[in-house]
Amino acid sequence: MSDPIEQPALKTVPTALLRKRRALNKERVAKAIEKKIKDKKSSAKNKHPFKRAEYFVNESFKAEMTEKRLGRLKHKHVKVPDSVKILFVMRIANIAGRMPEKIRKILQSMRLNEMNNAVLMRKDENTIEKIKIIEPYITWGYPSLRSIHDLIFKYGYGEVDGVKSALSSNVLIENKFSGDGLLCLDDVVKEIFNVGTHFDTINKFIYPFKLTPPKGGFRRVAVAFSKNGAWGNRAEKINSVIRKML
Repeated sequence: MSDPIEQPALKTVPTALLRKRRALNKERVAKAIEKKIKDKKSSAKNKHPFKRAEYFVNESFKAEMTEKRLGRLKHKHVKVPDSVKILFVMRIANIAGRMPEKIRKILQSMRLNEMNNAVLMRKDENTIEKIKIIEPYITWGYPSLRSIHDLIFKYGYGEVDGVKSALSSNVLIENKFSGDGLLCLDDVVKEIFNVGTHFDTINKFIYPFKLTPPKGGFRRVAVAFSKNGAWGNRAEKINSVIRKML
């Protein structure tokens, strides 16, 4: 019968060392809790930072100027050729400070919640009135069939079964719109360009285009395009801007 195998003696840790480790752990936990409380207080302070009187004066001035501009818009006439049926609208500017509620709501209703968001809209009186109000924050114009084609093929997304999906398959379009006689992406492009019977359904299905600004960005964003700036109506010239962003 073989001799029993000797088990190696277990290493023991001195009691003093265990106490020291326990104390260090308690200290680390206490510091972590203290830091968390400080961060929370700091975050709460940052949500309501102190604002000088000059801030409120500037905000009041901006609000007054906005109201005056909106008042002048009642007499502004925006002429769009009768042949134009579809408009390309893209947000290119933010506003420092608090945005006027009327402008914020219009941008939201047009799905222009973020910079460089772009949408295709039916040309009608309601759309033109909205554009007049938010014009200093957007650039817009008359997209060609080619521009709409490239936008949808390269940046088109739609909601399929509650999921944002790239419009990269004719099968997807056929499954979604075959009942409306649309079987492929080219059918969708033509329906949008011509503002067909199913325009509203398709436009609601397609997400706003999230584009990349031209190299170097838009220059003189606070100045109208008619004065060599960025915002406002570019008419057919919007197509050269779209090409630079694709």
